[in-house]
Amino acid sequence: MKAATVIAAFVLMSLSSIAQKYIPTTTTLNGKVMFGYQGWHATPDDGSENKVWRHYFGGNSPDAKNADFDVWPDMREYPDDVTEATNMHYPDGRPAKLYSAYKYGAVDVHFKWMMEHELDGVFEQRFISDIRSRGGRRHFNQVVRNVQKASEKYKRVYCIMYDISGAGPNWKKDLIKDWMFLVDSLHVTAGKSYLHHNGKPLLSIWGLGFDHTTPFASVAQADSLLDWFHKNAPAKYRATIMGGINDTWTTNVNEWRAIYNKMDIISPWAVGRFGDNNGADRFRDRSVIPDKAYCDAHNIAYMPVIFPGFSWYNLRHGKSKFNQIPRNGGEFYWHQSYNVLNAGVNMVYIAMYDEIDEGTAMYKAAPTAAERPADEKFLSLDQDGLALPSDWYLQLAQATSKILRGKANNASTLPTDLKR
Repeated sequence: MKAATVIAAFVLMSLSSIAQKYIPTTTTLNGKVMFGYQGWHATPDDGSENKVWRHYFGGNSPDAKNADFDVWPDMREYPDDVTEATNMHYPDGRPAKLYSAYKYGAVDVHFKWMMEHELDGVFEQRFISDIRSRGGRRHFNQVVRNVQKASEKYKRVYCIMYDISGAGPNWKKDLIKDWMFLVDSLHVTAGKSYLHHNGKPLLSIWGLGFDHTTPFASVAQADSLLDWFHKNAPAKYRATIMGGINDTWTTNVNEWRAIYNKMDIISPWAVGRFGDNNGADRFRDRSVIPDKAYCDAHNIAYMPVIFPGFSWYNLRHGKSKFNQIPRNGGEFYWHQSYNVLNAGVNMVYIAMYDEIDEGTAMYKAAPTAAERPADEKFLSLDQDGLALPSDWYLQLAQATSKILRGKANNASTLPTDLKR
């Protein structure tokens, strides 16, 4: 068979496999399970000219002593040209490599996994503080391009999520300027895979009303920003706004309440707010149920956040406990999934897809100690004594999605059809 024929056959097979999978609509957030996607990992020779191990290592020495992340990714499916070797090795002597999201091939792998597990898509994270520097902007603009391409190829959805943490007093001006750039230059909202809701492009702004952002992001600024997106901006820049806000938003009755009421969708943060199933139940009773009731009464969509576990031992340079909130083989995640779905929500935000820094990553992670550097402080999925495949948490997310879409019944115990 000629090479061209083989390639054509492969393409047809790939397109056929996509066609047989669930394909999300781009017109609504309703019925969707979305991930946060950081896309911030980079390696020195990835072509960006930034020469940094972004969100991997402090300084420029790629070893465990300088590591800023806890979960070791499963690196076995990444193309060689998107990875670089660290100074560490696997137990069998192989060099331990990591990927760069600046390289399209890495993002392609991530979206391929989403397609294979029939997952909807991502909130593409965009930190105002990161995109101000020339190098940071170069990296994150390329990641947006990569996400555009991969989401269209695999028929997944995405939208932009701005994080204003550490953005400072010019946050509003910089956010608007960047959104106009994304619309005018990268044409994000005109793409086939950009997610819309209520007839307009969906845009999330995370961080309004938090203690760490209120010193520079005032109520008045937030109010005028929402008005700009809703009615004052030229039509092509207007958007449906989702607010990523603090979980205490309903108990703090102050001037921020009017801002929350202007949001189209509210997504209170949950990561680290509890550390076990009993804590998740208390959070359900304190936040999830009353939050949903308030949003229903005020015609605001409600998107709760759930997460698989938490660990930032390396990011905190040993000042926090390793494996701080254990995953317990998925039991911790599934308890939250059951709770929010049982509360009757119609959209779910999973934090996060690729957040290995704080140990909340849901994508394929090293299944065993054999696939992470030898004798170093990194998490693999067997940390809690269970043998799990590297895609275990993608399978769990898929199970959450099926229940939300009415394709399976919600149950308090882990689904029995998962593949170990």
